[in-house]
Amino acid sequence: MKSNMNTRRLVAGALASIAITAVGAAAGPSGGAFEIVSYTIDAGGTSSTTGGSYELAGTIGQPDAGVEMTGGSFSLTGGFWAGVSTTPACDADLNGDGFLNFFDISAFLGFFSAMDPVADFNGDGFFNFFDISAFLVAFSAGCP
Repeated sequence: MKSNMNTRRLVAGALASIAITAVGAAAGPSGGAFEIVSYTIDAGGTSSTTGGSYELAGTIGQPDAGVEMTGGSFSLTGGFWAGVSTTPACDADLNGDGFLNFFDISAFLGFFSAMDPVADFNGDGFFNFFDISAFLVAFSAGCP
């Protein structure tokens, strides 16, 4: 009998959570003087950015968002991220100038010395010979 009562409480709690979420979603997003009057929930990963007390999150490839939208001093460009290059990344080009040279090696050594996550080339959370080796392999392979 006790197990049955716990199951009922669990189900009731889950239903209450779903109901609260549904009511909040139906109301639409808003925040003080700011309000989004039309939106869709699209599939995909979320990327977000913050600035001061504002935060903006969205998924890539929202074709329904279309062109740039403005309001006051704010603007929002929907769809695929504007200004993002579709060129394959070159991991060893650490200064982002499109060339592999001494400046990339110097940047790697600076990141490595500071234990900056950029220098964790093998992604194991440690800064050691394996990161240096992985960087040298990427550097030797060149960029596409």
